[in-house]
Amino acid sequence: MKKFYFDVHMHLDLYKDTKNIINHILQYKSYTIAVTNLPYLYDRAMKKYGEHKYIRFALGLHPELIEQYPEQIPLFFDRLENCRYIGEIGLDFSKTTSRSKLLQTDTFEKIIRACNKYGNKILSIHSRKAEKEVIDIIGAEFNGKIILHWYSGNMSELNRAIKNNYYFSINGDMLTTKKGRDIVNKIPLDRILIESDAPFTKDTRNTYSIMYIENIVSELSYVKKLEKNEMFNILKGNFIRLLK
Repeated sequence: MKKFYFDVHMHLDLYKDTKNIINHILQYKSYTIAVTNLPYLYDRAMKKYGEHKYIRFALGLHPELIEQYPEQIPLFFDRLENCRYIGEIGLDFSKTTSRSKLLQTDTFEKIIRACNKYGNKILSIHSRKAEKEVIDIIGAEFNGKIILHWYSGNMSELNRAIKNNYYFSINGDMLTTKKGRDIVNKIPLDRILIESDAPFTKDTRNTYSIMYIENIVSELSYVKKLEKNEMFNILKGNFIRLLK
């Protein structure tokens, strides 16, 4: 069976050998959503690398950078209407001030309202230590697709997100901890996507390889007690539905 590869959350622009990685992705025909952390980084990536059949850059505004780069907020909204892929966005309350929380929350609420109005957008969302707030803001009737990237919250909020029909992108590091495996066990099969979050995961810090995707699928198959080929088919179906 021909393998179907994809990665819904990776930081292509953070590698030094980006062109080699692009060639590697194209060689394996791996559908890739390359998130960015700020609008100017999105602009730079689009200008330098453009888009390929298998690579789409996402417009991002990382929550941990909003307070440091407030001038990027209007640039994000200037570009938002014409971008289908949005990420990395969200909230991060792990190490922050009350001022930062307010700015993050206000900005994220505005992003969700705008995306909901435009419709048909795919959002990759960061929610560290802010899962409840993220789910409260998005709600259950979002006019587009939501991917919770590297979810690490409690089971109560996970259940809410599942009920709201969000997707969850799973990386290899999540599958190395008991909590991560418990989370993956709880997620319905039809809501699972795969990500590398490269270069922020253990096996992607120095280089990016499609074999990393193979390893994630192997681990997912073990956790979900499925044959690897069956897991590949399920993931392929999930990804195709995500894009519809």
